[in-house]
Amino acid sequence: MLAACVQIMVDDLLNELGFTPPQYVKGRATIADLFKPDERRGIYVLHFLNGEFYAGQAIDVSRRYIQHRNTHTDIEKISFKPTSQDCLDDIEKKVIWRLEQYGLPLRNIVFTSVPKGESDFDFIMPPDEQIRWLNDHSFVDFEGERLVDPVLRRKYRTRYERFSKTQYANEIIDVLKTYIKVGIPVARRSEVSFWAVSCGRNIGEVFSRTSTGNNATSAGWQTVKVYSRVNVNWQEVLTAFTYEGQLWFSLHVARSPLEKSFDVSLDRLFRKYPEVDNTDHRYIPGGQDQTSFDVPATIVKSFITDTSVTLAIRLLNLRLMKKGACAYGRFHCMDLADKALETADGG
Repeated sequence: MLAACVQIMVDDLLNELGFTPPQYVKGRATIADLFKPDERRGIYVLHFLNGEFYAGQAIDVSRRYIQHRNTHTDIEKISFKPTSQDCLDDIEKKVIWRLEQYGLPLRNIVFTSVPKGESDFDFIMPPDEQIRWLNDHSFVDFEGERLVDPVLRRKYRTRYERFSKTQYANEIIDVLKTYIKVGIPVARRSEVSFWAVSCGRNIGEVFSRTSTGNNATSAGWQTVKVYSRVNVNWQEVLTAFTYEGQLWFSLHVARSPLEKSFDVSLDRLFRKYPEVDNTDHRYIPGGQDQTSFDVPATIVKSFITDTSVTLAIRLLNLRLMKKGACAYGRFHCMDLADKALETADGG
């Protein structure tokens, strides 16, 4: 009965998203007869026998099905939505996000927010402790030894020395201490392998950025100067930068906890923190349950330690760590990490 109810819910959701009714394909070597040659471009959803799903895009869904059959032998049904070439990426992301919102188990890796199955990170922080870390914001684990890598330390010492002489160094370090304490799980044991902190290649490096918000940092393309970043998996989660002589921090977080605590539009969040700019930028590794903010240094610690924001930070970072190792560990500045981790040593 439960499985039937879930199937009805899935069928209704896919119908709402514009998909044709699902077709049974169990045991089929090909589905070439189900789709006309000029009607095969679009978004598809595979239904598996164990109740899992996979959403993807295809120029030719018949050929894509054959490719999937080489990997998955338990495809039961397929749903399809004809889509124009220029809309494939956007609609694929939307479909994956809606399926995730409904709590459906997906076999996708790209674009998903929630990683599937066991991960390397589980070996240094067991799943039960991960759940506790998400639910108990007072739970901080700084146990374990830190990495000892003289070559890595020496490699970025000059950059750190330049950074330490800037007018913003102490303020940035103070924020890093707070962020790592509240937002990075088992920070000592996961250092380098699952998260990394870096100094700008050239302190005050200049680059252009854009956002969709309404505050001072968001009026189209802007030139900012980057001083430090925290990276997890394949994306930045915290960036310290200056804009027009003011220090700001860019934060990437999970959006769903904020919608639950405030509202879907986040209007109540912005009434509470009117200085915050919602840039709403997303990286592929973080999936669709993701948003971003530019926060002035004057309130960033209060913002980070807001209960709802802390959960949003923790949820995204944990998901990213469970997706895999940090791709930016080779840029880790150990001298800066020393300062950022001083809380762990009672500093």
